[in-house]
Amino acid sequence: MARSFRQMAVVMIIPALMAVSLAPRDANAWVAPPWIDKIALVVMEQKTLSTTGNFTPYFQQLEVVSEAAVKGEYNGKRKGMNRFLEMLETKEGGISTDAAHKIFAAVVKSVPYAVLLPLKREDKLDPEEKALTECMTRFAAAIREQDERAALGY
Repeated sequence: MARSFRQMAVVMIIPALMAVSLAPRDANAWVAPPWIDKIALVVMEQKTLSTTGNFTPYFQQLEVVSEAAVKGEYNGKRKGMNRFLEMLETKEGGISTDAAHKIFAAVVKSVPYAVLLPLKREDKLDPEEKALTECMTRFAAAIREQDERAALGY
C-alpha cells in the first residue's frame, strides 16, 4: 500500500512541477495590451463598412505592434505605431478619408500618450520622434478641420 501511494505521489508531482516550470513568470507575459484590440476592432468595423480599400496592411501592422508590446519593446511599439499612423495619413491600401479619420480617432482615444508622443522637450526629440509628433499634429488638424466643416453644414 505504501509503495502504491509513493508511486501515485510521484506520478502526480512530476506533471505539476512541469506545469509550474513552463508557466510564464509574469501573468501578463503573453498578453497584448487591450488598446491594440480596440484599434483592431475599429479597423475591422471600417473594413466591414467600406466598399473600397485594402485593410490587410493595417492588421499586419497592428500585429507588429502587438508582438513588440508582448516582448516589452517600448521602442518597437512606438515605431510600429508611427508606421501605423503614416499608413493612415497616406490612406495606404486606398482606404477612404472617413475610415482613416475614424481609425485615427480610435488610436488617439485608446493608445497611451507615452506610446504616441514623446514625453520630453521638443528640442530633445530625435528625428523619428519629431516625425511622429508632426504626423500626429497634421492628422489631428485635418480631423479638426473636417469636424468644423461638418458642423457648419448643419
